[in-house]
Amino acid sequence: MILFVILLLFLALYKCKPIFNNGFYEDYASREQSKAINGIFIVLILLSHTYAKGCSGDMLDKAYEPLRTFLGQFVVVPFLFYSGYGIMESLSKKDGYLKTFPKQRFLKIFVQFSIITVAYIVMHLCLGSSYSIKRILLSFVGITSIGNGGWYILATFFFYAQILVWFNIFKKQKVLATLGVMASIVALIICEILLDFPTYYYNTVIFFSVGMIYSLLKPYFDQIVMKNNIVWASVFIVSLLGFCFLKNAMEISVLFYPVWCGFGMLAILCLTMKVRIQNRALDWLGATLFFNFTLQGIPQILFTHFLDNYYLIYILVIITTLILTYAVDKVFQKGENFLQKKTYQKS
Repeated sequence: MILFVILLLFLALYKCKPIFNNGFYEDYASREQSKAINGIFIVLILLSHTYAKGCSGDMLDKAYEPLRTFLGQFVVVPFLFYSGYGIMESLSKKDGYLKTFPKQRFLKIFVQFSIITVAYIVMHLCLGSSYSIKRILLSFVGITSIGNGGWYILATFFFYAQILVWFNIFKKQKVLATLGVMASIVALIICEILLDFPTYYYNTVIFFSVGMIYSLLKPYFDQIVMKNNIVWASVFIVSLLGFCFLKNAMEISVLFYPVWCGFGMLAILCLTMKVRIQNRALDWLGATLFFNFTLQGIPQILFTHFLDNYYLIYILVIITTLILTYAVDKVFQKGENFLQKKTYQKS
């Protein structure tokens, strides 16, 4: 598995453009750059989940295990952060964005996820898996999971709902609305802790709202960090040190987990101020993040069910996930274009 990580590193470095003088990439948090970063981390998630289904235990897999253990749930933090940041940017800069939000965000994701969940149900029926009706129904909203990435969808649905509630209450008072969203996410975290949900349901979801707050504070943050290379390097080094060493503090309290993840996300932001990642493969992986994340469980479950050769499983899972993602993305794009055309003709 470590070989795939090395390949991913080469992809990230291929055609990247660093800046060595006092200049900075001011668009370091743009959609184009965030797609590349998300592309890196969706591959790390794919490798981690495939490894979890079964590992060979040989030297190459053992070399990968420390990295997988260290990164843990941090691999989803960029998705959450950039999602919150992107939505806040759209709310601030696009007129009427909130009115289109239920259809363009909420309904679209729900329909796509529901269809994908049906595919999981069919697969489990064919494999003879036994799930209760209750678990199957709850998996459509992410409260439970049948391999379809439920926790992420539950958090996303909740986050979108809070966007609609708080930004309709406070209208143009973006700071108060954002604080309302954050308070709601904290309440969700507390409820999930009390209901004994697995820790991965709640230990990173706060980064939806952290991304929104960053959107509001970004001009002030940029003014400070981009003052010169010395300031930038100081912030970058502190963020790396915090990310490398603060994880041990989680033995004291689970509350340190988002703090540790925050240092990692800060390191990514600082790095992209100086290094532009421009790899088309990573851009595509980041753009199709939702399908990559929700579909990868299908080949993982199927191939680990029928095959015993771990390396063959690794290769087949990765290839099949990419093919599935490409195909499903194209199908949904054509379906969306068809519906838009029909709506336009009626109007």
